Amino acid sequence: MSAGNMTPLLKLCSVDLCERSALAVCECHNKDLCNDHFMEHTTQLISVVNETNTNTDQTKQTSLEKRSCLTILNKWCKSVYQNVKRSNIENNQQIELGELEVNFNESIQNNTIVEDISSKISQQNLFPFEQPYRSVQVASKSSISMACSNKYLLIEQKPYLCLLDQTLTIVKQIPWPCEYVNICWASTLNQFILVTKKDIFTLDENTMELQECTILHHNKKDWSCAACSDTTLYLSTIDMSAFLYEYTLHPSIEFVKEWHPLAICPLYESILTFSYRNEKLAFIICNAHTFQNRLDLHSSITFEVLWSIPLSILARCCSINNDQWIIINALETQLLHISSDGNILQDYRNISSSMNPIVNAIQWSNDTIVTATIKSLNLHKLS
Repeated sequence: MSAGNMTPLLKLCSVDLCERSALAVCECHNKDLCNDHFMEHTTQLISVVNETNTNTDQTKQTSLEKRSCLTILNKWCKSVYQNVKRSNIENNQQIELGELEVNFNESIQNNTIVEDISSKISQQNLFPFEQPYRSVQVASKSSISMACSNKYLLIEQKPYLCLLDQTLTIVKQIPWPCEYVNICWASTLNQFILVTKKDIFTLDENTMELQECTILHHNKKDWSCAACSDTTLYLSTIDMSAFLYEYTLHPSIEFVKEWHPLAICPLYESILTFSYRNEKLAFIICNAHTFQNRLDLHSSITFEVLWSIPLSILARCCSINNDQWIIINALETQLLHISSDGNILQDYRNISSSMNPIVNAIQWSNDTIVTATIKSLNLHKLS
């Protein structure tokens, strides 16, 4: 076979016992890492930098190892920034009072005044979020996955699963021995669904009773991500073919269909994470060979691609009001506000928060969003 026809070999994650394909490279430690271990590694690096800065303030005898790590990390981040297009569109997001001038007689007659004003208001900047009205510290090395019902927020705080009320007070907790978990809320079941590499559980928020689900799984690869609609559970695996599995939720969790790779993304591309909202699935997708990433929005009915946005680095997505989306790029402390039709409404970077960036977010109610940073959980009002 000629070199031109040879299939490129996929590298595995460098972490011991991890069988996932590598989707990112940490140059400062010369490691090939899968999505989950890349996010974990990034969090650890930021924590080391935080500790280094603290110790530097206290004493000038900072260890050579920490100084070296800080220098290499800063150099690495700068090299990443050089490849990122910095677009400042904030000036285009401001509301001009002149634009709100309307012909009231015509607007009232056509019942369009509300739509006109709502359209202008929706263009206001979302970031930075308002100062949190409630914050709590989180345990180190906890998972960044979280999900919420109408009443409670479920997170992992090693070695527990913790149920928090709307003041972020832990009201219930149970031991949780698994290393990895992805959490979503199934409103039809009125239960949380917890996905580990090998097993799937339901959790009743009232009794905190865990129940293992026995479901049909043709592909023996480890589970990766999960999301729920009112009627359906969607699951993805860690293999680079990016299979997606569809299951019913009621009256029991039953296999419906396996979506083949080309229905979602081409060969050698993988689903890093995804979210569901109003018959739409938002996928963060990475190409294992080019390390190029993007956000694809698909119809959950036909899996047709509705729109796509390129991303500079691994990220997470969060759905908010009006079928809009937030993209969270923790490494570059970047937040993107995406409209329902795939336009970037705001590209926000906060360098001052680089030591404690937002790593995940979830909307809890119409006017409240929960953000998770390396150090804390925070409740913000949505403006």
